[in-house]
This record gives sequence, structure tokens and C-alpha cells, in this order.
Amino acid sequence: MGMTEQDRGTDQLASRDYEALVIFKSGGTEQELAKQIAQLEEQIKKVGGRLERSQQMGRRRLAFRIARQMEGHYHLLRFHAPTRQVEALDRLFRLNEAIVRFLLLSEEELSPGPRTPDPVRSA
Repeated sequence: MGMTEQDRGTDQLASRDYEALVIFKSGGTEQELAKQIAQLEEQIKKVGGRLERSQQMGRRRLAFRIARQMEGHYHLLRFHAPTRQVEALDRLFRLNEAIVRFLLLSEEELSPGPRTPDPVRSA
């Protein structure tokens, strides 16, 4: 059973821009890190995502020890993906043993929303 025009329109509306900040373990070589990044990029594409930006941010010291790591390789991924598939990506990121921590945010979470003004205090 194929998709109707209405289904395709709904499916396109159900996709968003996302940003993922990923911290990889610092113990491997540059080639191993490049391989891990390529695997993440491939996983994004497999779930129907479109990679817009992949940027290495370098090796940095962590504020506190995470999974016996004091340093990590930071990597930023910006991509467009179906919202129904983001949960699958989240799961894949969690199961990846090379990842120490990650933060996956939607476009709405990235851009500041309308700010409510602070209440005016009377003197």
C-alpha cells in the first residue's frame, strides 16, 4: 500500500531540524574517531535524515569525570530528520559505547522562544 499525496505532505510536516552535541571517549586514534563520526552520520541518513553540518570541536577537558573519562572529543551534528525517527536515533546514540554523553535538541529547543517580561516591582 503506497503513500497518498496527503500522507507525503503530512510526513514532510513531521520533520524538523535538530542539533546533536556528542562527546566521544578520548582514548582512540583520529582514524577511530573519524570512523565513529561516519557511523553516526550514516545512522542519521538511515532513518531518513539529511545531514546539514558535521563539525569537530576538538578534544576538551570535562568538568567532571564521566564513565572514567576526564577528556572527550566534542562533535556537533546539525541535521533534518523525521520527528518519528528521532527516538530511534536517541536510542542508537545511547547504545553507542564510544559516546560518553550527548545532547539532542530540536529546532524549537535551540531558538529562544518569546520571553515573558519580568514583573515590575513597585517601590
